Amino acid sequence: MRKIILKYWMIDLLLGLVLYVAYVMTIMNSSANGNGFEVTIRYIADLVLNIGFSLLYLMAAVICSFTIFLNFIREIRSSSFFSWLSFSGAPILLILMFIVSLWVDGYHYSGNVMAKLWIFVILYPCITTILYLKFRKGYRKLNNVLAKM
Repeated sequence: MRKIILKYWMIDLLLGLVLYVAYVMTIMNSSANGNGFEVTIRYIADLVLNIGFSLLYLMAAVICSFTIFLNFIREIRSSSFFSWLSFSGAPILLILMFIVSLWVDGYHYSGNVMAKLWIFVILYPCITTILYLKFRKGYRKLNNVLAKM
């Protein structure tokens, strides 16, 4: 069981890193609209803000990947709901905190920054849910093999 959980943790961690790289590449592919010093300053500020958000995104993905280790606990591993929470619960909780934070702050950030971030923020829990489904399938298969012994 340890190997299976470690395998899925590594996949989740690599998934977070791949999404981080994709987010950074999306940020870097944007360009300034117009000419002049003011446009350049706004573009640099937008880029720095995006990089700050991307680092927060990376930290959240790494922290959320560690919750998979809760599946070492038999009660959590045997419960479908708690096992799903160990995969996708922390990312969804962080999304909810992010939504509340933006609601309280009054959306001070530009729409361009937020649109890119929202895509990647919502994509991560969706992919971890798919990862969870694969984990449950492997877990059921392992349980069936052990039950036959």
